[in-house]
Amino acid sequence: MAAASLVVAALTACSSDSGSGPVIEPSAAPSSAKPTPPAPSPEAGQHDQVGASAFTEYWFSVLSYGVQTGDVELLRTVSDPKCTECTAAIGVIQDNYNDGGSLQGGVYTVREANTIENFAGQVMTVAVSYDRSPRSGTSPLGQPRGRLDGKSFADCDIRVLWNGKTWVVRGVDAAEQLI
Repeated sequence: MAAASLVVAALTACSSDSGSGPVIEPSAAPSSAKPTPPAPSPEAGQHDQVGASAFTEYWFSVLSYGVQTGDVELLRTVSDPKCTECTAAIGVIQDNYNDGGSLQGGVYTVREANTIENFAGQVMTVAVSYDRSPRSGTSPLGQPRGRLDGKSFADCDIRVLWNGKTWVVRGVDAAEQLI
């Protein structure tokens, strides 16, 4: 009985409002909301070097969105059909989601994107430094399938093409696996 009184006293002391910090209320239910599709910045629509860099950052956010959700339509829209690396990325995402599986992680954070080559304003090369969180795949039955280690300060060159109204990614030159 004395032990029970001590437990009650300890719990009461822990739950009293001492004013020493914020009270954190538990959420009612875990969030099952899907990420929303990213929107390009206004600069990403500019037909100049700033626009090419901003669009490249947007492309990486679209790639992250595709990895997180399995929805590749936006990635397909912002990638030129001739971009083999883009097609491969779309394939990896589809292979993992089409049978009911999923991908976890694989979020890209662009550290820096600078236009380094400008070919008459139609094709530009953007040097990118990025981080990627570790990515793993899960089968529809919850079995692990495939893993890609995270990467910090990874570098690649992205070639973007102005198609008359917007940029699209034309190619990716990376020494290491992008997706």
